[in-house]
Amino acid sequence: MKQKHDKMRIYETMADLIEDYFLVCTVDGTITYANHKMQTFLGYSDVQLYSMSIFDVTSEIHREQVSFFLRNVTEEPSNWEEFIFYGSYGIRKLPFKLFCQGELVFLYGNEKYVEFERIQKKLDYELKNAMKIHSRALPKSLPDEECVSFASLYLPADVIGGDLFDVFQIDNGLLDDYFEQYFGFVADVSGHGLDSAMLSIFVKDTIRSYFSLKHIPGQVISPKEIMYYFVEQYKKEGYPEEYLVCLFLIVFDIKAGELTYCNGGVHECPVLVSATNQMMELSKAGLPITSAIDDSWFQYEDTVLPFTSNMTLFMMSDGLPEQRSQQEFYEKRLKQVMSSAAKKKPEEMIHYIREDFIEFVGDETIKDDITLVIAKRL
Repeated sequence: MKQKHDKMRIYETMADLIEDYFLVCTVDGTITYANHKMQTFLGYSDVQLYSMSIFDVTSEIHREQVSFFLRNVTEEPSNWEEFIFYGSYGIRKLPFKLFCQGELVFLYGNEKYVEFERIQKKLDYELKNAMKIHSRALPKSLPDEECVSFASLYLPADVIGGDLFDVFQIDNGLLDDYFEQYFGFVADVSGHGLDSAMLSIFVKDTIRSYFSLKHIPGQVISPKEIMYYFVEQYKKEGYPEEYLVCLFLIVFDIKAGELTYCNGGVHECPVLVSATNQMMELSKAGLPITSAIDDSWFQYEDTVLPFTSNMTLFMMSDGLPEQRSQQEFYEKRLKQVMSSAAKKKPEEMIHYIREDFIEFVGDETIKDDITLVIAKRL
């Protein structure tokens, strides 16, 4: 035979164990329940409270305001309201929210809630500012010239993304007539949010600083040299061991008809599509940049490949191919889409891939930042 338990007693015991203050009264103020936390706060036992009205434990200067709340309470919880109570220990105040169920009015409060909401609002404000900073670090446009054109797709997974990219023409000063070179990078830093946004900005600033401090006009540009420079600066900053930067660097030399790249841990390899639609992965890669390993482990090299008429390069972070929908990764479908889109102009390719990706994702949440940069030799 099953035992019959007093459910009300179970609920009261549970209410007594939590950190929230609970007080229940009728719409005319008669107290019908107060949990142990509330009893202690007011300094009255449950027997004493159940023979009292909420006006008996409310400061005289506050009773009119309490009466107003009781008359206007709804089923939707109110904003935080600070109540001044008069308990056996004297006057005390505490923020509460109110809502009603039938003829009963529920008051619940916790000192930590208000502080939590204050911190949350402060964090939201800081995140919005960080988002603005990160968005300003992204390029407003990419080079679009007669011989080469670039285009990009960027979709952050969160309020602030951890991916960053850029492409710009290399300034060779008085020797510009003899060179037409473009430098590009795609970076994927660990995590999302404020830390990753700040680290992304460090990536961009460090790469830019190489060209302002180290580059000599007309000098051969080595992505490997820039990678080692970045590692050196990263180690000087003393980032925590759990931080990680995956970085792909590339130089497009239009007059030489070639590209030179160096890969620091981007495991979703860029894909080079030839004029005859043959696909090749740029698979040579070193380790990601992190302070968790010794400098001797960082071994990078430059790889040179032809970049001639009608060739297209797709560079991306892992968010795009690794996005899942109905247990299927986008990677296989992406390669098919890249193959069919390679004859288009870069901006048209981006639109084509974006539309296909959105169709693939459907109602699924984007799990990671989506970054794709396309370079096409015209």
